[in-house]
Amino acid sequence: MSTLPLAGPAAAAVPSVVVALRRTLPSLVLATLVGAFLLASPGLHDVVSRDGGWVSYGTNPGASSTYVLAATVVVVVGVLLGRAHPAWATVLVLLPFLGYAWLGWWAYGWWLGLVAVAVLAALDGPVRAVVPVVAAVVVAFWFCAAPVVAAVPIGATDSGSGSGFSAYTFVVHVVALGGAVSLAAAAGSSARSRVRTRAAESQEQRALEVESAAAERARLARDLHDVVAHHVSLVVVRAESAPFQYPDLDADAREVLAAVAADGRQALGELRQVLTVLRRSEAAEGAERAPQPGAQDVDVLVAAARDAGQEVRVSGSWRDIDEPTGYVLYRVVQECLTNARRHASGERVDVELRSDARGVGLVVRNRIPEPVPGRAVVPGRGLVGMRERVEALGGLLDVRTAGGQFVVEALLPDGTPDAPATVPGTRA
Repeated sequence: MSTLPLAGPAAAAVPSVVVALRRTLPSLVLATLVGAFLLASPGLHDVVSRDGGWVSYGTNPGASSTYVLAATVVVVVGVLLGRAHPAWATVLVLLPFLGYAWLGWWAYGWWLGLVAVAVLAALDGPVRAVVPVVAAVVVAFWFCAAPVVAAVPIGATDSGSGSGFSAYTFVVHVVALGGAVSLAAAAGSSARSRVRTRAAESQEQRALEVESAAAERARLARDLHDVVAHHVSLVVVRAESAPFQYPDLDADAREVLAAVAADGRQALGELRQVLTVLRRSEAAEGAERAPQPGAQDVDVLVAAARDAGQEVRVSGSWRDIDEPTGYVLYRVVQECLTNARRHASGERVDVELRSDARGVGLVVRNRIPEPVPGRAVVPGRGLVGMRERVEALGGLLDVRTAGGQFVVEALLPDGTPDAPATVPGTRA
């Protein structure tokens, strides 16, 4: 029986679970070790100081055992939180030390809990381990400077300080702590480096795939151009030249040949569009970059519309404005003229350019023609694009119908002082 591979969200969830387990595993391991060390350490009721005299603290064995068990739970929880919240974890691990005044001794595993928190914090960067390291050094100094007794699995121990400071024991504790934290920081840095390397390799692989796909599209475009476009062009040329080569053709044959030539030209146009899409990356590399149009190019835009037979009347003017605002205004005028040609062919378009203290803008109006029966008007994305461009610059776009007219009004803040117009844009 075969097993289907995971796909979709289930497949994406598997790496996330693996990453979470890898991140949590060090905390679980160290918390287990510290907890086992504490559980193996016996509770001390009558302890012997370094000079050999018996010192009885008179604690209730049952009460002290309960405290030690609760302290063990607190330390283990602190270690589990050590990687995510090293400062708060340090506070938790330090809480059991408050019971020293009542117990008269402390568990050495509590200090190991501070070391474990420092190690876990150092996995994500040595700076994160500063708080637990300082706390561990302070506890080690206290242990080596005072004749205090600590519980370990084999019984009780002290630093050997007696009435003085045990420098040798303190240095051993500091060196051990520094070595553990340094190794953890190095391991964490190595792991992060491997993650960055894998991410860079993955990104490079995606870039190679995109480049290969672009090269394949360019090759397909060349093949289509060399094979299909060549033969379709020959069909068009032969269909158009046939009436001249054979003057005795009847009207029906000439009509069929003209239709063949028209279809061939249409096919060439559509093929050209397909080739443009296939070769867009190649064209982008070789083509020179042209500047974006601005408010000063509205004159050319209106002139082209008039040359195409569209009646356009322009009034008002703009002051000097910045390039982004001019580009958006140009696109708004362009879209309005295009919509008028599509939906209100033959109707006059009035373009009013405005410039005042609020900013710069325009109002475009054209009469709404009577709807043609059986012809549905399909809205495009032109108005959506206009609104996105205007609002991206903090402007306002109002599209409405009023008095039998379709009205588009745009207002953009240009950030320049209100000044006499020097006109980018056409005047009446």
